[in-house]
Amino acid sequence: MTKHTWRGTACQSLLLVLVSLLALPAGAQERRYITDKILVPVRSGAGGEYRIVNKGLSSGTPITQYSLSEDGIWAEVETRGGTRGWLRAQYIQTEVPTKVLLEEAGVRYRELEADRDKLLSMLDDTQSDAYAADGELEELRKTLAATDAELLEIKRVSGAAIELDSRNQSLARELEGKRSEAELLKLENVRLQERIDNNLIIDGALAVLLGVIIAALAPRLMPKKRRNDGWS
Repeated sequence: MTKHTWRGTACQSLLLVLVSLLALPAGAQERRYITDKILVPVRSGAGGEYRIVNKGLSSGTPITQYSLSEDGIWAEVETRGGTRGWLRAQYIQTEVPTKVLLEEAGVRYRELEADRDKLLSMLDDTQSDAYAADGELEELRKTLAATDAELLEIKRVSGAAIELDSRNQSLARELEGKRSEAELLKLENVRLQERIDNNLIIDGALAVLLGVIIAALAPRLMPKKRRNDGWS
């Protein structure tokens, strides 16, 4: 085996190892991640009324989940930095977030670019070498073509992930807007109900007062009977 053939085989082995590493699972079963949507505050208890112990965990923050509240809305978690508390379970997901995937894809893309540059350099050296065999050149060309194809696939997947991330953020903003509108409607309903209750109380009081007035004035408004004094 020539020196250039050994290099080509080593590059192929390196590519296979990197692809295998990307296919490994993200972590143990208890590992979770903060979603891509918004910064999530951590509270000291399972409820919005508890004190905030962390103003907001960003997307892709790894956490360990310990338990859920009885209603399933809040989850007790702990960050790698030791911050422990409660946050809404809706912001936790088992899948690796898009942000992390994009960062990994970027690292993989740069590694493949470096490998491609090495292959191109090796190809140039081989072509300039008078003793290089045609079979070795063809092998390098195939390896280079496979690397370019993988680069194109990573570009396509990264573009789809960026579009999905943008859609997720848009939906998150829309959800927060709808939630705010719902809260305002609930508050307005409470105010309207209070007004209705107050009006009913006032109407009842006016009805009672009107009855008292009518009862007081009724004898005066009725015509008095004429006395019969015996004169015709």
